[in-house]
Amino acid sequence: MDARRTARRRTGGFTIIELLVAVGVLAIILTTVGMVQLRGNDASVSMHGRDNAESRARRALDRVAEELTGVGKSLLFPDPDTDYGAGAVTYQKPIGVSNAGLVLWSPTSSLDTRLDPNETNNGLDDDGDGLVDERELFLVRNLAGGGSQTVVFCTGIPELSEGEIVNDLDDNGNGVKDEAGFNVRRLGDLLTVRICVQAPFAGNQVATTRLETSIVLHN
Repeated sequence: MDARRTARRRTGGFTIIELLVAVGVLAIILTTVGMVQLRGNDASVSMHGRDNAESRARRALDRVAEELTGVGKSLLFPDPDTDYGAGAVTYQKPIGVSNAGLVLWSPTSSLDTRLDPNETNNGLDDDGDGLVDERELFLVRNLAGGGSQTVVFCTGIPELSEGEIVNDLDDNGNGVKDEAGFNVRRLGDLLTVRICVQAPFAGNQVATTRLETSIVLHN
């Protein structure tokens, strides 16, 4: 009789040990699911930061390429044909042809970078946006005449491109020494434009993107 009662109790529910084991297994499963979800969220935030940096770099590069298309090689100053290229250029674009068949050139414009208005060049993040001594890339039209216009193409430009330090070497292996965050270099009639953009995300992390394109210069 006692044996039958014991058997019924065992088949009628869980023992304390079985419940503890079940709770432990459930806790492990929930912890694992939570960790996977957390990592997924971190990856999503990181991807969003990279996408933001790449999108901004792409827009800026497209605007620079459009601006420099058709530029005269002899009217590009300084001539960025050295191993360092140039971090700023002035130029003129063709705007038409005279009755005598001569190319007419636009007033002088320039592309350059300058320190963000809220930053000082001190190696610190003065404005608290997660970036250190960041620059902005800007265009100035009609540089020599009156009524010049300034347009900011992009912000978050680092002083030096990703992987570069000031050491008179090509640290990131793309052929340019001590490459600035914005750089143009000429090889023959081909002008290569390189841009590096940083975008802060998740409070204290920074996504960095480097892009480049090439433009055929006017003779």
